[in-house]
Amino acid sequence: MEFPEFALMVAYVFLVLLALAWPLLVVGAVALPLWGLLVLVNARRRRSTPAPARRQRRAGWLLIAGPVLTGLASYGYGLSRMPSGLPTDPDDRCRIAMGGDMPYDPERAGGSSSMWPLHDTTCGPELVPGFVNPLVAGSAVVSVVLVAIMAWMTIRPSSAPPRPGPSRR
Repeated sequence: MEFPEFALMVAYVFLVLLALAWPLLVVGAVALPLWGLLVLVNARRRRSTPAPARRQRRAGWLLIAGPVLTGLASYGYGLSRMPSGLPTDPDDRCRIAMGGDMPYDPERAGGSSSMWPLHDTTCGPELVPGFVNPLVAGSAVVSVVLVAIMAWMTIRPSSAPPRPGPSRR
C-alpha cells in the first residue's frame, strides 16, 4: 500500500470516527475545562505546596482542551448530518430533506458538498446546520490564542520573589 493511499484511508477512518463519536467529544469539552478550573482553584488555595506553577500549567492545558474538543465535536456533528459524511444510505437523508418519495439521484440533484467549510446541498436544502462552521472557526481561534498565552506564560521569567533559602553568613 502506497503512502498517499494509506494517508487517505487513515483520514477517512478518522472522519468516520469523528462523525460517530462527537457526543463523547462534547462530554470532554465540558469535563476537561471543569477539571482544569478545579486544578487551578486547588493550586491557588495551596500556594505553599511545591510546584504551584506546574499545576497552573496543567490547568491551562486542560482549559485549552475545551475549545479544541468543541471544534472537533461540532465538525463531527456537521459530518454526521451530511449524507456524504458517513457511509450510510444517502437515499434516506435526501428523501427526508426533499420531503418526497423520490430516490436520490446525484446527477439530478445538481448540488454540491464540501469538507471545509462544511456544506452539503446535494439533496436541495443545506443539510449542515448553520452554527457548525462558525463554531469550528471560533473554536480554532480561541484554541490558538490560548496556546499562545500558555506559551508566553511558560517562556516569560517568573515575577514571583525568590523563596528565602538558608542564609550563608
